[in-house]
Amino acid sequence: MAEQLNASADLQNKFKRFARVSEILDDIGRRTDEINTFNKESAGHDEIGKTYHDNVDGATADLFRLFRQVSTEVEKLGLKGQRTSVILQNAEDDAKGQV
Repeated sequence: MAEQLNASADLQNKFKRFARVSEILDDIGRRTDEINTFNKESAGHDEIGKTYHDNVDGATADLFRLFRQVSTEVEKLGLKGQRTSVILQNAEDDAKGQV
């Protein structure tokens, strides 16, 4: 049975890369928030500006929240994957020790 257990030696390192992906998504989110702020300060407050804001402000804010949520989930996935890889590695080490 022990021969069937095989935790990839670099699985934990692969999950560590998720942190970088999360950082990139955070950066995109910050830039989206900056765009949202710029949009709110632009286009004026006349009828055309109000129509612009009605169509753009909400969507840009939603996009910012989406990037923040995806970033959080990617970060969680990376941490959970690292923990899982440690468990798998420990199980593999235990199995090898009991052969």
